[in-house]
Amino acid sequence: MGSWLDDTLLNNVYQHPDIPVPPQAPVHAMPDLNEDSDWDTTLVVTDEWLKVASERRHSGWESVERRWIENQQAVQPAVQKPPSEPTKEACEAMARFPYPNMSIPTPQLEFDFRMRVILNSQSASVAVSDGFKKWSTFSDGNWAGRFGHGVVVNGGQESQDLVYGKTVATQIEATHKLQTEDEVPAYIECKARGNMTGAPEMLKTLQDPNASRDVDPRLCPFRVFITMKTQDERYAGKLNTGMWVGSCLWKGLEVVYDAYRVS
Repeated sequence: MGSWLDDTLLNNVYQHPDIPVPPQAPVHAMPDLNEDSDWDTTLVVTDEWLKVASERRHSGWESVERRWIENQQAVQPAVQKPPSEPTKEACEAMARFPYPNMSIPTPQLEFDFRMRVILNSQSASVAVSDGFKKWSTFSDGNWAGRFGHGVVVNGGQESQDLVYGKTVATQIEATHKLQTEDEVPAYIECKARGNMTGAPEMLKTLQDPNASRDVDPRLCPFRVFITMKTQDERYAGKLNTGMWVGSCLWKGLEVVYDAYRVS
């Protein structure tokens, strides 16, 4: 299956003279190089292994980029307002702030891996107390990052549309079984849970394989919390105690995760 990410992902990975390039993945995990990409993230290999630069030069996205810039300019206030005085509630909360003179280390985020999964075109809907949940399995996928690379051998996700006041969201819970490309492969359980928010019409369009082609998925923020677990000693120490936050895109049948390790 062709991918709106594949062309950019491969054509924008450049070899650094001090960093060995890993062997190519098997044929079933390789993207279709003959199809144009619709995604805009450039992967750049540096001394810090891998950085994600949200910049691209692809003629097929010129109009989408223009709309993105216009939308960002529209939501930014023309005149900066002076800071407002704290409310009574804020002052009361600050007065009760525990140990106000204590300094606690701030968590740091470091880009760690990218994962791409393809959803099956058929899904099942299940009635729950507050609506319906949709269950979809994964038909394909691959991943690569600091700790290795491989394929997504199975798994699935359930999603539910929710409304909280004026906030509309699609809540996602997903489980992925990852396989490494080692000669003796390791298997890793990867769980993700989060929300994609945005206008109801756009959320629905992005999940439609046909209608989503002309929609910019970045207009709907999609964030998840990720944990991983394995019994394989080669990876257990790296993954079992870690936690990640993911910035994701869902477009049609394809979901892409950029995972940042929290340290």
